[in-house]
Amino acid sequence: MIFQDYGMLAGVWLAIAILGVVFFIIGIALAVWVYKDAKKRDMNAAVWLLIVLLTGCIGCIIYLIVRD
Repeated sequence: MIFQDYGMLAGVWLAIAILGVVFFIIGIALAVWVYKDAKKRDMNAAVWLLIVLLTGCIGCIIYLIVRD
């Protein structure tokens, strides 16, 4: 009975780890897209890359509002 509880806990930790990896990949892809788009629009791409990497979706929303 104790091992079944640990099995369930392992499944929860696995789901959390998978979600963490997925969110990390989405964040990196979003930052790369913002970098390429900012570079195409002659904006400071490196600064926008850092903003999106540090703030995530909030930085992307700010970029979408501010971009030319």
